[in-house]
Amino acid sequence: MRALTVTPGVKNSIRLEDIDPPTPSSSQALLRLQEIGICGTDLDINQGFYGEAPPGSNYLVTGHESLAIVEKVPGSDHGISKGDLVVPTVRRPDSCMNCLNGESDMCLTGNYREHGIKRLHGFGAEFAVSDVDFLVKVPSKLADVAVLLEPMSVAEKGVYQAFKIQERMLWKPNRVLILGAGPVGLLTTYLLRLKGLEVVVTATRAKDSAKARLAQRAGAVYVNTMEQPLQSLGKFDLIMEETGSAQVAMQATSMLNTNGIMCFLGIYSSTTAPEDIGLFYKDVVLGNKTFFGSVNANINYFKMGLKDFAEIENRFDRILRDTISVRISPDEFQKAYAQNKDNIKTVIRFNN
Repeated sequence: MRALTVTPGVKNSIRLEDIDPPTPSSSQALLRLQEIGICGTDLDINQGFYGEAPPGSNYLVTGHESLAIVEKVPGSDHGISKGDLVVPTVRRPDSCMNCLNGESDMCLTGNYREHGIKRLHGFGAEFAVSDVDFLVKVPSKLADVAVLLEPMSVAEKGVYQAFKIQERMLWKPNRVLILGAGPVGLLTTYLLRLKGLEVVVTATRAKDSAKARLAQRAGAVYVNTMEQPLQSLGKFDLIMEETGSAQVAMQATSMLNTNGIMCFLGIYSSTTAPEDIGLFYKDVVLGNKTFFGSVNANINYFKMGLKDFAEIENRFDRILRDTISVRISPDEFQKAYAQNKDNIKTVIRFNN
């Protein structure tokens, strides 16, 4: 079968090659892949920054954002049947107490495995396997957008955790800042607009770009920070940092209102900055401010995302469909790795 593979640690090793199809274990379903989405993690793996092949393999099948049809499933007590449209979650647990409690996204040891990222082949192939208990069944009416469910789960978790943490006090947020208008940033925008919050989205694309237009369609305000300074935007009750820029993240910390909360969803490189850390700590203490990080998402957040997808499509006139910039064939995979910053989400179609 055809598969997109990389040699972990080797820069620009992404390739389309023929490999043997996988054989599912007694607890796994065989999946016929329909689509995979390409994200920054995939690009970083191709740059050799991280990625780990399964034991005994010298390559890693890429792709963790996916949509598939169940080709074969063991037993009949999982609520999943042959022919079902499904999205598999990414992470598989180890034996820590959080993982055993269904919270592999809160793993204590780091010994988890992740499809297409760490020690498990991904879904970027004509066929793949996944543990049945980690499949989310998708209604056919959402087939056109379900490949976005994995990044949506990341947005769902970040927002849910922010509101959960704030149950420590009376908190009625009004104004939200979303730093970054990539796929997760836009999906977070749609989600928070569903909640009726005033949302400001910042990025460095022009105000007539596709990203800006999508944010505005959801009722958010879009700001190009190349034209308007970030700190001119005032104060916010909730900040979702999704750029991965340490400088932007640090600058935004001073923009939280009293009792505010900031969620970090980016991956940050080592950066030295001449900040007054004492002033920052004083502001955190005197303002009762909270800062937290969030990564990955367990199956419950996938299910939340699926529920919200239907309302987002209805409320914002098929906005999720327009969040997918282009669909290409596996033969055109290099286009997906060309890092076209004007594209929002590139999807590679298999078996269509």
